[in-house]
Amino acid sequence: MSVTAPGTASPPSGDPVAWHDAENGGFGADLDLWLRLASERPGGFVDLGAGTGRVALPLADAGHPVIAVDTDPVLLGALAERSAGRAVETVLCDVRALDLGRTCPLIAAPMQLLHILGGPEGRIRAMAAVAAHLSPGGRFSAVVLEEPLPQGVGTPEPVPDVREVDGWVHSSLPTEVRIDDDGITMTRLRQLVAPDGRLTEAGHEVRLDRFTLAELDAEADAAGLWVVGAERLPSTLEYEDSVVVHMEVRRV
Repeated sequence: MSVTAPGTASPPSGDPVAWHDAENGGFGADLDLWLRLASERPGGFVDLGAGTGRVALPLADAGHPVIAVDTDPVLLGALAERSAGRAVETVLCDVRALDLGRTCPLIAAPMQLLHILGGPEGRIRAMAAVAAHLSPGGRFSAVVLEEPLPQGVGTPEPVPDVREVDGWVHSSLPTEVRIDDDGITMTRLRQLVAPDGRLTEAGHEVRLDRFTLAELDAEADAAGLWVVGAERLPSTLEYEDSVVVHMEVRRV
């Protein structure tokens, strides 16, 4: 529901890049991990679900060539502008149909990409596509939620994420996390303040699939990958109970 001051026209819904930056751009506790992994397997880092470059830009600044993949042309356009002069290539593509025309030593899904691919079938398609793009000895590292998760409803710490663009203030407040048998729903209150002070607000939800590490292991096997290790990430709203699962092409 949108709320607008009486007698005024509805302002725009806000800048999608600003919303993305507000809700995803503030987390950086995982960057040392991706820098370490890229250093261990130099020669190219594929960032799946790259968005506006939260991970891609620091990796490129550290001297690693990056292929940034996303399905959103607006976010990739912003990344292309921000990466001027850096070794960043943007690719508009769904990971389930990944086709880069080359192999790479390290492919990563820094956010919970595997949780938004449409269940087991989508995850297997994505991992099979990734497997086909790994060079010999290459690795796929993906952030996933570690089960079991608590059932019920949680209330996140009420601290908004804020970005200002051309006088428009984008404020995104996490308000609820609902966990059920089928998935996880994260709810935010998005508030947009116009330069003249007008306010609109609307709810925004993100739905994540649930699966166990054992289920992921079986799906990886079906995709031609095998799990070779995992390590925990610092706990935040975005990375609550999250681990990075490392996979390589299955040996025969």
